[in-house]
Amino acid sequence: MKNKNLTAIIFGLLLVFCVLAIIRHPQIFYPEVKIDIPDPSGNLTMSFLLHNRLTLPECESITGKLAREIFSRCSQCRITLIQCANTLDDEQQKLLGTVPLSTPSARMTNGDIVFSAANPNLALAGCQSSETKSVGGPNPIKCFNANSQRPNVAPTVVLNPWLIAIILVSYAATWFTGWFIVKYEDLHAHLSHDHITDSPQKIHDQPTPRIGGLMLIVGLLGAGAIMISTEVFTIKREFGILLLTCIPAFLGGLVEDVTKKVGVLDRLLLTMLSGAIAAWLMGAVLNRLDVPGVDEAMKWMPFAVIFTCVAVSGIANAINIIDGLNGLAGGFAVIALLPLAFVAYLVGDSLVFTVGIALSGVMLGFLVWNWPGGKIFMGDGGAYLLGFLLAELCVLLLVRNPSVTPWFPLLIFVHPVFETLFSIYRRKHLRGHSPGKPDGLHIHTLIYKRIVPREAHPGETLNKLQRNSRVAKYIWIPAIGVAVYGAVFWKSPPALILGIILYCVFYVVTYQRIIKWKNVRSLSFSKLGANK
Repeated sequence: MKNKNLTAIIFGLLLVFCVLAIIRHPQIFYPEVKIDIPDPSGNLTMSFLLHNRLTLPECESITGKLAREIFSRCSQCRITLIQCANTLDDEQQKLLGTVPLSTPSARMTNGDIVFSAANPNLALAGCQSSETKSVGGPNPIKCFNANSQRPNVAPTVVLNPWLIAIILVSYAATWFTGWFIVKYEDLHAHLSHDHITDSPQKIHDQPTPRIGGLMLIVGLLGAGAIMISTEVFTIKREFGILLLTCIPAFLGGLVEDVTKKVGVLDRLLLTMLSGAIAAWLMGAVLNRLDVPGVDEAMKWMPFAVIFTCVAVSGIANAINIIDGLNGLAGGFAVIALLPLAFVAYLVGDSLVFTVGIALSGVMLGFLVWNWPGGKIFMGDGGAYLLGFLLAELCVLLLVRNPSVTPWFPLLIFVHPVFETLFSIYRRKHLRGHSPGKPDGLHIHTLIYKRIVPREAHPGETLNKLQRNSRVAKYIWIPAIGVAVYGAVFWKSPPALILGIILYCVFYVVTYQRIIKWKNVRSLSFSKLGANK
């Protein structure tokens, strides 16, 4: 099949899933249960109304679980209503809001409860008793008196020993896959090796497997196996869908790693296709950027879907760009995942937190083989898979948590994003080349050529592998500073914007100082435009 035909097919699929995401109107179901509790002073009614679910089976599972829990605690209780409502009346909408109610009510992280009784004191006592009994449990209840303000209760992420199992299993599965690739390298070398060429982005001195993306997939599947094996994790379905959406981005890169016949445009379109599928299946569509004027445009669904797909593809490509030396992209990913998981924990987003933890374990297992020895490369399959997942975690964190500003993930990923934008500017406007044409003027490449050699002692000569493995720290150290800064100021858009500006200034100043050193005067920053 010719590349033009492949591009047309991918573009057609992208349009189809973009349309599906645009017209997506998920059926929403609200779990609702009412029970009567006998009491000597009169009957007490508890009306549960939980947050919406996207499928009827999921809603019915919630109501059934709630009913069984009620009977296990109160054999004399009588269920008078159990249903999954499609719509809510005015009173039910008020219940899920923050306005005062005329009766005592309680708020959980996943819904609300109304306490009704002929005797107001009985209703209040039932509410307060429920709050007391829930202390220390996974879903604590906050009781509110009648006619009082009812602020939202921040959801919580429950820390449990199974999280350690996820880290260990994802790490072990990734490590073992790496061992298997290296052990039987001779069998697949003709397909998997990244051979030595004169390309400006090839910085290694021996053929190396570039199918590290397989390690990432196996590690994530290992994490999924842990989630399936226990009832602790409620996000297993969402995690499975997220892995499903990765397929186009991952396969596009992996096929390129093996055949070297998938062009940059096709890989970008496949990553956009993954973003469109995620927008359709998970509702992962950016609806705000916290930029006046632009947010109005984001309310138009076609624009929001297209913008999200482009942004996801851009982040994935940015990760692929910095994946040029041992440990660079993998180490950066671990550093970026920590503040993402930290903020997800603070806002109670179990999906982003758990996936962030699992992906961290995966990347640590990969780094054992990639840095400093460089025995396996991530390849395009791994880079696009990693970049897509990082981008989707950012989108999901923003979509599911209005308290998180879009400036937070932009700060965390300011290095690969600005590296990409600066490279486009450098290639197109300073050198007159195509933005997609590779060159050896990325900041990490310049560090390899001009900074690292100066680390050698007098009379010492560093080989390619030694120089390669020493570059990552020059990117990791600023990234750690950015991650800590972002974790501290994640609620403050002005502070986050200031951090982005300062890092961009730091990048440009550092790039100029490196490029202008006297031993590389022929490539001075001011003369890049003439160096065609």
